[in-house]
Amino acid sequence: ISHKKLTDQLNLTKKDAMKHKLKIFSKLPLIALYLMSAIGAYTPVLADSESQVTVCILDSGCNMEDITGWNYLEGSDNLSDNSGHGTGVCEILLEKAPDANLVMLKCFDGESENQTDNNTIIQAIYDSVDKYHADILNMSWTLNRDSNLLHEAIQYASENGVLILAAVGNLSFQTPSGSQVYPAAWEEVIGVAGADLDENGNPISSLWYLGGEAVYVSANGSYEDQKGSSYAVPRVSAAVAGYLLENPGVTQEKVLDYLKNKAVDAGDKGYDLQFGWGYIE
Repeated sequence: ISHKKLTDQLNLTKKDAMKHKLKIFSKLPLIALYLMSAIGAYTPVLADSESQVTVCILDSGCNMEDITGWNYLEGSDNLSDNSGHGTGVCEILLEKAPDANLVMLKCFDGESENQTDNNTIIQAIYDSVDKYHADILNMSWTLNRDSNLLHEAIQYASENGVLILAAVGNLSFQTPSGSQVYPAAWEEVIGVAGADLDENGNPISSLWYLGGEAVYVSANGSYEDQKGSSYAVPRVSAAVAGYLLENPGVTQEKVLDYLKNKAVDAGDKGYDLQFGWGYIE
């Protein structure tokens, strides 16, 4: 619609509208979109009122029968999970967000994501947008190296309205304190840190988890007899999925505000590098 035509429609009186048999109210969404775009306030919306919320999980596979997806290592639908890592992530998501549509995109075997060809992960990201129409990307892993091509794929997903959540990582010889890990370090990504709980269920500081400026929020990093920020990510992804189901069509900014407001302050008052804006139940 041209700027002149839009302006002419806005200037129509009710009498003129009836005369020309124009349905003004049917034009409002388009007019609003134009005005918001003009001032730079429009952000791609997430799940709309006609669709379910889809969470694409880039991980090691899943041994649960009801989970579908694609194996990018073999080029097949075999999602066998040799390590159980991706299966654990899916189990948390199913427990916390039972109404979400989960899609497993197997990108690595075991927990050796740093040994995986970036092209495998990159293709899965593009497919999550173009083929699977993801609303959320769950990445419960870290890479120690930066990659322009991988970052471009992340930007593509974000520009298409996908919420991207990734683990901030765990302290180790490979990732000592102060390490930058990806994709959590990129601004398009919501970085999730792990947290331990005391005997009363309150979040406490732990030397197990990596902190830093990439942390936006934190969540429980324990799952059965395992521990890691990997298991904190699906808890936050599930919270986002639930919010989208209750609030279809919200913007990315609204989701970030929701997480910030939902988080229970932990550690230092306000934002800190260990818990971010706080702990997500």
